[in-house]
Amino acid sequence: MKSDDLLRHLSSVKDEYIEEIMTESVRSARRRSGKRHAVASIAASLAIVILGTAVMASNGANVEKDEMSLDGSVQSIQMARNSVIMIDVNPSIRIEVNDRDTVVAVEGLNDDSKPVLEGLELKGKDYKTAVSEIVTSLQEKEYITNLKNSILISVAAPNDDMSKEILSGAVETVEGIDKAIDYGLSILSQIVSLDDAAEATAEKYGISEGRVDIINKFVSEHSDYSFDKLVENNIQLLNQLFEYIGLPEGVERIGAVAGVVPSEYEEKLNLSELSCDELISFTSAISDFYDKLSEYYSPGDVAKRIGYEFSIAESSSEDGKKLWAVLAESLTKNIGNHGAIISIGQSTVTDWINQSEIGRVIKHIATAIIPAA
Repeated sequence: MKSDDLLRHLSSVKDEYIEEIMTESVRSARRRSGKRHAVASIAASLAIVILGTAVMASNGANVEKDEMSLDGSVQSIQMARNSVIMIDVNPSIRIEVNDRDTVVAVEGLNDDSKPVLEGLELKGKDYKTAVSEIVTSLQEKEYITNLKNSILISVAAPNDDMSKEILSGAVETVEGIDKAIDYGLSILSQIVSLDDAAEATAEKYGISEGRVDIINKFVSEHSDYSFDKLVENNIQLLNQLFEYIGLPEGVERIGAVAGVVPSEYEEKLNLSELSCDELISFTSAISDFYDKLSEYYSPGDVAKRIGYEFSIAESSSEDGKKLWAVLAESLTKNIGNHGAIISIGQSTVTDWINQSEIGRVIKHIATAIIPAA
């Protein structure tokens, strides 16, 4: 084959390889007896380059570079990095996606994620399908309900454009699920960068790097809050806290978070006077109240909103200590009212009140009914 014919067949080969081929062709012309051997050697070398590249692409390698020898020389070949989608509720799940938007790995990062992923075959599917199936499973396993409606989507990708595209696709997928159910989701989303420190922290707590990142962002803006305190809480509580304090920079929210006190009533409840730990405890206790209500009745009853009108009021005990009275009043009058008395600094509901004793709550609420969201 002539040199110009050979070059037409090698249009995709890099310049340094072409130069090497031309040099070899000149040498072969001087040694006519070895011409066929030289051309065969060139073809074999090219086959190695092409085949090697194909193998690396199909494996979806995580590394950025690899090395390959061609006629004794070593060349550095840039390789595509996979993108990562992280989904956090309390379950934390990590999805690895190649440059063709195909899922190559899925990992549950904590015990809560195991039942969510059970039975799901996600490898080889496009990432939007994987996100849809995971979020649907989160609902079926009751990690997401109308009373606990928060979810965090985080994306890390090789470049900003890819990060934005994948994040947009993932959020739109979750929004599509939102439209198919009879309650709204509150979707937090962010683009993150992965590093060794975030990975180590995430592994320590059994959460995603995205969850580590959103807490770090918040703490960097509000230094009176501590990472160690916030990391103990699920995304629902963090989202509720953000509603009172403000979203961290770089985080977006679509949809209202359930179970928060409306802004016009925050002043009446004097939430601004609470210390960091007290506000976290208050938010946690309200979230725990909703959790207990979800457990008390069947998930179907709660999801169908047969349910309740929530009210909350600040009051005080007989010895003058601050407390909050929370009332879940039945709208249908056939499933009973429930309530709780929450003391300041209390992060879980220990004084759960059934219909027979509901008067204990009503006496606090009667003079200052403040509906919760």
